[in-house]
Amino acid sequence: FGDFGNNMSFSLISSFMFIFFTQFVGIRLVDYSIIILITKIFDGINDPVVGSLIDRYTPEKGDKFKPWIKYGGIVLAFASSLMFIDSSGWSYPLKLASCVGSYVIWDICYTVVNVPYGSLLSVMTVDAKERTLLSTSRSYGHLIGSSFVGFLVPIFVYRDVIVNGELRNIFLGERLFLLAVVLGIIAIISFYILVKNVEERVVHKINEDQPQEKFSYLEALKGFVKNKAIVTLTFASMAQMIFIASSVQLGTITFQLYFKNGSLSSFLTLTQIVPLIFGTILGPPMIEKYGKKACVTIPAFFTAVIYSALALLPISSPVIWIALQIVAVTISCVSQVAIWAMVSDAIDYQEIQTGKRNEGSVYATYSMARKIGQGVGQALIPASIAFLIPGLDLSDATTWLPEYANSVKSLSVLFPAMGWFLMFVFFKLYPIGKKEELELL
Repeated sequence: FGDFGNNMSFSLISSFMFIFFTQFVGIRLVDYSIIILITKIFDGINDPVVGSLIDRYTPEKGDKFKPWIKYGGIVLAFASSLMFIDSSGWSYPLKLASCVGSYVIWDICYTVVNVPYGSLLSVMTVDAKERTLLSTSRSYGHLIGSSFVGFLVPIFVYRDVIVNGELRNIFLGERLFLLAVVLGIIAIISFYILVKNVEERVVHKINEDQPQEKFSYLEALKGFVKNKAIVTLTFASMAQMIFIASSVQLGTITFQLYFKNGSLSSFLTLTQIVPLIFGTILGPPMIEKYGKKACVTIPAFFTAVIYSALALLPISSPVIWIALQIVAVTISCVSQVAIWAMVSDAIDYQEIQTGKRNEGSVYATYSMARKIGQGVGQALIPASIAFLIPGLDLSDATTWLPEYANSVKSLSVLFPAMGWFLMFVFFKLYPIGKKEELELL
């Protein structure tokens, strides 16, 4: 329910913010790219601040992480709706201000919820099998939430029109505000269910007879940098956010421009559903037999190969296009159920190295890097379109020419191809194999 609630906001923003502000509101691609890069780096810096606050304070007695989620979830729902206020009729400076202001507010609110939520797994259990199962449940929550948003929203926000005698599929951005309000209410309910039904069992008690060191984020950061496990996972996650997660934006406009039906982007969620089903079935026994590292490394390479091939194939059928992407991601299906358990293992790995338990700060630093990667990815997409396809204006349907649509299609698979290849490289460097996993117990 935590991931489900998060994705009522995250999936909406990651899938539709780009097209909302560039195609509907009318912000120029280069301007949007700069805005996203600067605001995301700012927000990434905010993550360790939140992590430090979590390690130092708690809004209520008892649980360390759940109170932050309980109160932060309400504000996050409001911030998601604020993002999609119709500013298309405003002056250009006000459009820019609306984009910057609403995104910064949303990012801060998301951090306040996501950092403690991401740390929960490490305090729910120390059992390796249970962590794998909990990581799988997180993946299901993410999948169900993102699929719900992915299927629902496109149904309401596209309409066919004739522009200069040509059929064009137009994005109706004014409808997103009401959808964001509805999804925000669902998110608040989801966070309430999470808080009421999750128990923080692993409590690290302080020995009051021993002098206590003052908490230092700098010391936690030094431990983070020396922790090869969390560093390699951080770079792998950054590659995922820069090239794979951001490609959702390209996938959406590929259906709108190349296949001339933006509503078909709903079916991109099948590239998550099918792999997760296989990952859930095959993941636990494979991880138990071979370990997490072995199950995620080589598959990432073959996924990169298939995505690279898609850029060269002249595919005109959206069914075949989606099917081949499903095959590509299914090869790496275990990654979807293993990655969060690997992060928890890396947190334990740092405690063994340093003798200190700073899971909030460690996860926050990891989250900061992911957010910086997300910002770079979200900035790289419009920048790539602006510089590689300069004749394409997303807010002007008369420029949606076939050669430009074909270029967008190629970019939409070259980005994830690069991401999966880099993940393969960093997974190879990850130091916790099956033997090391057993030693963490």
